[in-house]
Amino acid sequence: MFDPRSTRRNIRLPGGPAAVTVNVVPDIVMRPLDPTSDADMDGFQDVYAASELAEDPDAGLYSREDGIAMMTSDTPELFDAFGAFVDGEMVAEAILMGSTKDNLELAWMLLWVHPRQRRRGYGSHLLAHMEEHARSLGRKVLRAHVRIGDAQHGNRLFAEHHGYLLSMSEIERRLCFPIDLSRLDRLAAEAAPYHEGYEIRPVVGRIPDDLRASYVDVRNLLLVEMPHGDLELEVARDTVEDFEALERERTDAGRTAVTALALHDGTVVAYADASVPGGESRHVDQYGTLVHPDHRGHRLGMAVKCAQLRTLAERFSDRTYIQTSNAEVNAHMVAINVALGFEIHQVWGEFEKRILAGAGSAGG
Repeated sequence: MFDPRSTRRNIRLPGGPAAVTVNVVPDIVMRPLDPTSDADMDGFQDVYAASELAEDPDAGLYSREDGIAMMTSDTPELFDAFGAFVDGEMVAEAILMGSTKDNLELAWMLLWVHPRQRRRGYGSHLLAHMEEHARSLGRKVLRAHVRIGDAQHGNRLFAEHHGYLLSMSEIERRLCFPIDLSRLDRLAAEAAPYHEGYEIRPVVGRIPDDLRASYVDVRNLLLVEMPHGDLELEVARDTVEDFEALERERTDAGRTAVTALALHDGTVVAYADASVPGGESRHVDQYGTLVHPDHRGHRLGMAVKCAQLRTLAERFSDRTYIQTSNAEVNAHMVAINVALGFEIHQVWGEFEKRILAGAGSAGG
């Protein structure tokens, strides 16, 4: 799963095999989830984890603490979580996400149905509820990120059945630990002559105060610089204060940020950002990697990735793998990850639906 707050997440809308088959639905209650309720959060984590692991037994899961931190965060983000209940049991859940400062017509959706409860229409009814909720907030474009490999063809059928069209494909790659430090040394040495005059600085935890403003400026470009199909996007408008709220959210979730920065005249011009979960998780989530357009051509992308991975190898050697996703059309970033040793794990599709104010609910 992608960074919740850097690219608004990789979004998952699994329907399960043959999920377009819809049966008669009994009384179903759909309501917002309460992050202070143990019952809600236990159910939320159970449905999420069971659904993810049914599709990928080695999925890198977000924790219960992650969910609570994101639901209670004071970042300028839309994060509305709903559950679908039958006889008091949570059978499905969904989250609507987006910025409240920029790209206000766009939202991303996550939706999970417990594997035991699939093919009963719960996902379709919750999806219709979430689309109506999105309309009420003025969102006109919904995006979802789903596994579409051969074993997950039902996800694509579910999405297309409800009017979501494939916008682009992405490949999830993973690099297993222990990381080959000799490979990092070689790649970093090959890149070094191209960025003389730049400083490469790894950071564990909080970004230094004197670099925060320029770091946020570069992060704000990520959404428009990464491939996103035909969607027209605007530069994010996050401030240093917004980023500080994000750091508090990650701390509350028990996460540790590992970032590598490229500096030019004391200003951040490139970065690679990863997050190390706390608790029982043994993986690492790679979030954003970006070089400012004015500083491309200096192999800074390779430099910050090498520095970040070396820091992870030295400080978090107990991890099993780091995961990242790239659009197939993002040839430059894909080439960097392949050179670093990342290997294909699975295929994702980014689907899009345009909803109109006052339009009817999704069928099913």
